[in-house]
Amino acid sequence: MIKKLLLIWCLLPLILNAADSTESDPGVWKGVGELGYTSTSGNSDSENLNASLGISREIEKWKHSASLRTIQAESEGETSADSLVFKGRSEYAFGEKSYMFGKLRYEDDEFSGYDYQTSVSFGVGSRFIEDEKQLLDASAGLGYRTIKDSSTKDTEDEAIVTADLIYEYKISETATFRETILIESGDENTYSESDTSLTFRIVGNLAAKISYLVKRNSEVPPDIDKTDEITTVSLVYDF
Repeated sequence: MIKKLLLIWCLLPLILNAADSTESDPGVWKGVGELGYTSTSGNSDSENLNASLGISREIEKWKHSASLRTIQAESEGETSADSLVFKGRSEYAFGEKSYMFGKLRYEDDEFSGYDYQTSVSFGVGSRFIEDEKQLLDASAGLGYRTIKDSSTKDTEDEAIVTADLIYEYKISETATFRETILIESGDENTYSESDTSLTFRIVGNLAAKISYLVKRNSEVPPDIDKTDEITTVSLVYDF
C-alpha cells in the first residue's frame, strides 16, 4: 500500500503540469489531491496516513469525475488496515437542473469482511439548490453489484438500488462544510457510506481538511464489525 501512496503522489506533479498546459481549454480537467493523518475504528483500531486523488471535467452537457483513495494503517508495527477505493461517474444534463448518470465503484478492503465490492449503476438526479452559498444534489438509480467474501471466497452477484446525496455549504470565504451520503441496497447486503468534512482554505490552492467517514455493511462474515469509522486530518491541494 505504501507503494500505491508513493505512486499517486509521484504522478501528481505530472498531472499538475498537464492541467497548467490546458488551462485555456474550456473542458480542462480539474483536480484535488489529499495527503493526511487517519484514525480508524471498527474492524481496525489504528493510526496512519491516507492519500487520495480526484479529477473532474465538464464539457457542454457532460460532466465526468473520478477519484482514488488509499488508506494504510498500522498498529504496533503490523499492518491492520489496507484499503483502496475507486469511484468513477459521468453525468449528462437533459434539463436546467436534471441529469442522467452512470457510475462505477470498486472497493478493495481486506478488513471489511469482503475481498472486494464492485458496483455499476445508472439513474437520474437533480441539483435542487446550486448557488454561491449552497449546493444540494440528489440522485437515485438501479445497478448491479459483485461481492467476494473474504472468509469463504464465495462471490455473490445481485441487483441493487442506489441513492446519493451531496450537500455543500460555504460558511465563509475560507471555510466550507460538505456532507455526502451513498446507499447501495440489494437482497444480500446494504452498503451505506456517510462522509462529513470541513475544509479551511490556508493560502492559494492549499487547504486543510477534517473529515469523518462512516461505512456500514448490513451483512458481514462472523467476527467482523458491520461499521467502520475513519477520521482524517489532511492537507488538500486544488489544481
